[in-house]
Amino acid sequence: MKVSSTIGTLKEIIDIINSITGEAKFEFEPDGIHVRAIDSARVAMADLFVSSSVFENYEVSEKTDIPLELERVRNVLKLGGNSESITIMNAPGKLKFTMGNLSKSIALLEYGNMTAPKLPAVNPENYVVVSKSEIEKGLRATTDVRDSVRLAIEDSRFVISSRTDSEDAELILERENCVELVSRGGSKSSYPSDYLMKIIKSTGSADKLKLAFNNDYPLIIEPEYIEKSGEKKVKFFLAPRME
Repeated sequence: MKVSSTIGTLKEIIDIINSITGEAKFEFEPDGIHVRAIDSARVAMADLFVSSSVFENYEVSEKTDIPLELERVRNVLKLGGNSESITIMNAPGKLKFTMGNLSKSIALLEYGNMTAPKLPAVNPENYVVVSKSEIEKGLRATTDVRDSVRLAIEDSRFVISSRTDSEDAELILERENCVELVSRGGSKSSYPSDYLMKIIKSTGSADKLKLAFNNDYPLIIEPEYIEKSGEKKVKFFLAPRME
């Protein structure tokens, strides 16, 4: 196995999974990289596919499982700039990184018990597509009010809110300020703010986000990237906070 890309590309892949867990098994297959990870509390999950076409060079002839401690990978990637090229190669029990005249290897994890979680069988009817910057603004305003945020899809608007007896914050996006809004009866649900912030922050170069949920129902977050459709696909699943 030999794969080359910019350091920035690898950072974004690692950041997506690291928003959920600190350890994960990366499945390198001929068509691209597949990763599915769940956090220890089983509150959040990520399902990621990155096409081989995203990389500068991608030589993978058969499925190769690479179980990694993500913080160790992040430390390697900090050794270079985002635009620099990096090559990764597998060797028995380790993964080798090469950046110009620098090379470094890290040990692989044991993955006997590291099985990919099953995707939840959820298919919410209500969803909204909005700019990532608007979601970030709403979360920044609400996260210091309480530890959960309320999302609502109404007939003609999307609302992010949080309130206590003494404080409140609310962001309202009317239909014309959304890229797309589909409301089939509307929906309201609360989610843990810390998880939501980490997930949104991890989406890197995404400029739009699709949020889909029903009443008191798992939230599905799908970033929309500038890359060609299908080159990078990720779905986040976040369990609701019952209030």
